[in-house]
Amino acid sequence: MAENIAQTATNTRRLPALDVLRGIAILGTLMANIWIFAYGGAGLAAMSKTSLQSQLAGLAAETEVAVSPLQQVGNSIDFGLSLLTDGKFIGLLTIMFGIGLEIQRQSALRRGDKWPGRYPWRAALLILDGLLNYIFIFEYDVLMGYGLTALVVAAVLARNPKTQKIWMIVGVAVHVALMVGALLATWWVVNYGAEDESTAIAADDPVFTDTGSYVAQVQSRLEHFWLGRAEIPIMFFMGIGLFLVGAHLFRAGIFEPRGAKLRKWVLLGAFGLGLPLDWYLRIAHPEITASFTRYVTSAIVALGILALVAGIYVHRAAAGKSSTGRIGTAFALVGRMALTNYILQNLIASIIFYDWGFGVAAKIQGEAFAFWVLGCYVLIAGLLLLFSWAWLRKFQRGPVEELWHRSYTAIGERSERHAVRREARRAERRAQQRL
Repeated sequence: MAENIAQTATNTRRLPALDVLRGIAILGTLMANIWIFAYGGAGLAAMSKTSLQSQLAGLAAETEVAVSPLQQVGNSIDFGLSLLTDGKFIGLLTIMFGIGLEIQRQSALRRGDKWPGRYPWRAALLILDGLLNYIFIFEYDVLMGYGLTALVVAAVLARNPKTQKIWMIVGVAVHVALMVGALLATWWVVNYGAEDESTAIAADDPVFTDTGSYVAQVQSRLEHFWLGRAEIPIMFFMGIGLFLVGAHLFRAGIFEPRGAKLRKWVLLGAFGLGLPLDWYLRIAHPEITASFTRYVTSAIVALGILALVAGIYVHRAAAGKSSTGRIGTAFALVGRMALTNYILQNLIASIIFYDWGFGVAAKIQGEAFAFWVLGCYVLIAGLLLLFSWAWLRKFQRGPVEELWHRSYTAIGERSERHAVRREARRAERRAQQRL
């Protein structure tokens, strides 16, 4: 056991890059998701259509489509941000979750605890958090998928490194194979399917048909529960691969000076191969590659973001700079309350954009749409930063993190007490049988 710990453990003192990366992932996810809220009841289909329109905006003169200069700029911003954000930060968040899981495993082993031990209770609470978030706040919640994946990966991390690597390779391979299959199926429908099949790809998701009533929206999520949770199987297989990739990179020293060569290779693969491929597919074939770019090439780019930020903070530490820097501190504040801020950003955006709230989505459609959306993003990001700063001045954890920690601790302790009592009763029965 001691040898296994020595072989897999790394320096788990609090690394500033971890909180910075979590903050980047949270605010980057907000930048990607805010367009869902801004399009109101149209859902992801409207985002896809508008991105295609953005590509064609420069051809307005030839196609006789009246597009003003302001709208052309707005469309360019819309599409440019889609290139930069779509899938990248949810991929980064997924990788960071795997790193966090590995850190918890190492901490448990250093304390002399068995792994996964109580962790399944933590994963179960995450699933519950995700379920409540889906029903009451946001249709595209990822927490349920993370919780389900964590149950599997926590058990895998209890195995030897060779077994973990096999699971990692199989998880990535299955995920990529599924996404390639989806890409080919979409290509066939677009090129050879009936007209109604082709148009169905761009159809609006019924989950988003009504934002005029909060109660009706909750009811719609419940009625379309399985449709609304259709992303979970994708997140599950992607999560198995990326959780284990994150754990492997952490143990390999990507946040330490010894990981310099590893960081260079990751950066080369992510930005030299992953990013050009991602942008080419999005620009050249957006109608058939949406899922592949969101869940495959974007995840490769996310690895580059991880390596880049890790390298920055390794160099800062080598230069004797212990602080995260001004920009890094802002991201780190948000990252230390990542779970709270993930839920809170969706709640604030719902209140701002949906018709049952301030109804901003219906009021900003037009030439300046993209600029209004960016303004709302700055507002929400600023609120998250301000709240995180104020809260962490007085408390060690964010409010949701604290509730989660207390619930997990209470459930774990109660479970252990029950286990002790059960074992005592068994011992008593065995003693009586001997008599």
